[in-house]
Amino acid sequence: MSLPHDVQGLDGVRAAPDAAALVGMGWNDVAGVEDFFQTPRWLAVQERNSGTTMDFLVQHRDGAPVAGLVAAWATDSVPWLLARPDAMLSRAADEGVPEAESILAEVADGDASSLLPSLVCGGRHLGRTRMLAGPGARPEDLAALLDHAEGLAEERKAASVCFPHVDVRDITLVELLESRGYRSHTSAHYAWLPIPPGGWDEFLAGMSKHRRRRVRLERRALAEAGVEVTVEALTQELVPRLGELDSNLLKKYGNPASPEHSAGLLSWIADVMGDDVMVSVARQNGSIIGFGMVLRSRARGEEHWFGHRAGFDYEAQGKLPLYYDVLYYRVLEAAAEAGVSVLHAGIGSVEAKLARGCQASEERSYLLRLPRTDKDRRTAPR
Repeated sequence: MSLPHDVQGLDGVRAAPDAAALVGMGWNDVAGVEDFFQTPRWLAVQERNSGTTMDFLVQHRDGAPVAGLVAAWATDSVPWLLARPDAMLSRAADEGVPEAESILAEVADGDASSLLPSLVCGGRHLGRTRMLAGPGARPEDLAALLDHAEGLAEERKAASVCFPHVDVRDITLVELLESRGYRSHTSAHYAWLPIPPGGWDEFLAGMSKHRRRRVRLERRALAEAGVEVTVEALTQELVPRLGELDSNLLKKYGNPASPEHSAGLLSWIADVMGDDVMVSVARQNGSIIGFGMVLRSRARGEEHWFGHRAGFDYEAQGKLPLYYDVLYYRVLEAAAEAGVSVLHAGIGSVEAKLARGCQASEERSYLLRLPRTDKDRRTAPR
């Protein structure tokens, strides 16, 4: 792309004032199809919903953007617990996750809350938090971004820097973080499904006989209960009811929520994302009893779909097998029909997703305690 005149020729790390400015700084040139949650449009959604300060850093070399980094300021008042280092470390230690207990003792002095405030890097979305690296990016470009981010954290007197969900296959970032003395523990497993060329029929044929029978029985139960699931545009008319269901799910898992707040966010997403946001909606006798949000990502000649939010009317659902039909089977059918190459199923319920044809990779939360001493800087491998 052609950069604005005032950006041309400026090398090094530059900060964007907000997500809206990223397009003009060449951000889309360094984002790939798997980086949907770090696109300028989605970051504009997060700016509104984050409840905190966000930073957007772009590394330029030879007058062109080559890499980028998103960061968010985390305090004990931000509600996104699944990307907040204190909550993640406490949960991991309670669950006996390897290395979490030693990190709690040695990095957090036995008190996970001492990690706050924290600069959360790589995006606060759940899965594949990373630096953006364009085709021409070099390891030193990522190092320059990390230098800048750590500098910001120290200036603001952060207690830690955290990359909450780093994919173990992101070797360049893993090696960079470990060379700087970051400690890590498993934070999640991320699942995705390559869409088979033969669509639903090929997907079903790839299952075991037992699983195929199970899926057919689940779908038959929904049909007999008068439940129909469709993938459609997210319209403002749907927003109030979906807000109620979204709030139901959040409250079920202990997150602060209200139907009004959820509806406001869904309305904003519909405005910002346009045709690139869809919903898989379950209706029973005309009433909406469940939904899942689907986000479309296009970059470098590919199209991927991402499952994002969801919600259910738990009283109406009862024992009906809604979850996988709404969030998985019907979306897979629609994705195959649209020529999509990958459906991202995200974190959680990884064993069930593997049983349904997904692939998965381990993700780790990387933590650096601040302030770093001169000894830390001398002894940390580079």
